[in-house]
Amino acid sequence: MKLPPRLCLVTVRLMLAVAVVGCGPARPARLPAPALDPAAVADAALGGSGPQGKAELKQVPALAFALDLLDKDGDKKLSREELIGWLTEVRDSKVAITSLAVEVKHKGRPVKNATVRFIPESFMTEVKAAEGTTDDTGMAMVSIPGSDYPGVNCGLYRVAISGQGNDGKALPAKYNAETTLGVAVGGMLPENGMATFVLE
Repeated sequence: MKLPPRLCLVTVRLMLAVAVVGCGPARPARLPAPALDPAAVADAALGGSGPQGKAELKQVPALAFALDLLDKDGDKKLSREELIGWLTEVRDSKVAITSLAVEVKHKGRPVKNATVRFIPESFMTEVKAAEGTTDDTGMAMVSIPGSDYPGVNCGLYRVAISGQGNDGKALPAKYNAETTLGVAVGGMLPENGMATFVLE
């Protein structure tokens, strides 16, 4: 059956559109996750010691931050086996970059225009630093500078927060140059994909 000229034109245009969509650029290859040796990282983080409580974990703030979730046996301490278990979960997930939101409060109120930097622990050799700036609600999305993908690598980080607090003064050194803050990322941490830092 011969189609009317106008219908023929519409049919040709539709065929061309399908051809263009079907011949589009290939999807990029899966982004590889940073290499991770759970046993080596656990030994470096815990220093070869036995189970450690929150006070002892201050040398690696990320572990103190996540202790309640990593402590599987409920003894209020983190053992080498518990840490290796989480790190193995992170490695096996093969997640290269994950979205992460940060909330910063100071004296009970959101902090705006604060710079939040994620600094990988020295033994997280393949993990890249990331950063973000808080908005008027004290929220920031943290990402790796120059990356084509938003988000951060999974790993253990020290967190440095700089800027002006809600008292009109620069935030103290314990939150930046001499930070005592940290965060563990990956394997369902932090909870709900957001880390909240309440500064005094």
